[in-house]
Amino acid sequence: MKAKSVISTLMLCALALSASGCDGADLGTDNLIRPPKTVGDEAEIEQLIADTAGSGYTLKYPKSGNYRSAIVMKDLDFDGTDEAIAFYRTASENKAEVHMLVMYCANGGWKLSENCTIDATDVDCVDFADVTGNGTLEILSGYTTYNSSVNNLACHSYSGGKTTRLTVESSYSSFYCADFDGNGINEVMLLSLYNTENDATANMLVYSEERNCLYSKSTVKMDPNITRFKNLSVTATENSQNALIVDGCFANDDTVTQIIYFNNELSVLRNPLFKEKDKNITQRSADVLCADINNDSVIEIPVVNQLPSASDEDKSNVAYKTSWNTFYQQSEILNHISDQIIDYDNGYSFTVPEGWIDGTYTVRFDKEKQAMCFFEWYDGTLGEKLFEIRAFKLEQWDIGEDSDAYTLIYKSDSTAYAFADVNEDNNLSVSEDDIKTAFSLLTVNNI
Repeated sequence: MKAKSVISTLMLCALALSASGCDGADLGTDNLIRPPKTVGDEAEIEQLIADTAGSGYTLKYPKSGNYRSAIVMKDLDFDGTDEAIAFYRTASENKAEVHMLVMYCANGGWKLSENCTIDATDVDCVDFADVTGNGTLEILSGYTTYNSSVNNLACHSYSGGKTTRLTVESSYSSFYCADFDGNGINEVMLLSLYNTENDATANMLVYSEERNCLYSKSTVKMDPNITRFKNLSVTATENSQNALIVDGCFANDDTVTQIIYFNNELSVLRNPLFKEKDKNITQRSADVLCADINNDSVIEIPVVNQLPSASDEDKSNVAYKTSWNTFYQQSEILNHISDQIIDYDNGYSFTVPEGWIDGTYTVRFDKEKQAMCFFEWYDGTLGEKLFEIRAFKLEQWDIGEDSDAYTLIYKSDSTAYAFADVNEDNNLSVSEDDIKTAFSLLTVNNI
């Protein structure tokens, strides 16, 4: 059979963090490395940088986001020709200052639009979005500060060879650009972690043509106990308005989800899952992130709870149930979609049958056999075994080692997944076909 695919949260983490905007993560790019010698446009751009910067300059590589090259190419004005953006510092500068060069091609050659200077020592990220509504992409560039959780944002607009700077309220830990109020124009959502200088907030910036600036339209509190952001993604709610899904991490490595959206009726930002005195229902020790699990272009939010067990039982062998939910903006509630039992060690999940009621079943990991064993849970005790799913090493399966009683579900390059011990005489019994259908590999989905 062909195994279905769901998002592997372990593999998704690195991808989703840089889906849009900037997250502040540093993958260790060495900003002292110079790009290789090139030919054509690239060589001409490098020469223009060298002529502008003079001797002893160092190119600065953005540390996070989608654009991490020394020279970033982007068609800002949608004329079919890319503009070029590059960052550098010079050894002779006495103060912390980063230069951003905006370059364009005209009459067969590359020209300098602007040499922008920013008070900073390094580049956090660069991203692009039409935040003015004029049909061109603004350059949103972030810069590091002495505080590792605080960056400063700059915004520049390019048109017709000219680059101008927009005034912007700048402090952030991460940011994301999207149309959050449904007016067809991108807003900038600044996310700030708590520190001695700033509260933990989400701050939505919108453009004012009269003042030529990005200003704060609305701010909402976020969980001050979050120490870093793990995953940022945008999803459409039931009225097609965008909401920002924020997976963050506590100091103890627990993950929690917050949902930031703009309420047009009240003209305020909302963060309904965060309550200052109540535990967020999405808090989880399992390393599972929000994801589109069913290819419907809507991000699902996980709520994770350990399955029933006896008080004196070894909890390390007791599986967790991951309940996937969508966010309903109008009522500000999570709407249940499905439940999964996930075996991260062996890379698969099992979708719980709809007829199984919470409190009537449980699952144990047999780590020696690399198996998930499903049981009835009755009156506070472990009941009959329903079936088990086991992961065999491929060579073990191919020679028939300890596998005669098992029925194959799926075979990958390294692992054979199979089931056995199907109980056909229990209220929770499922067919062999149902077991195969409920099995899913953890792979990177089409996102």
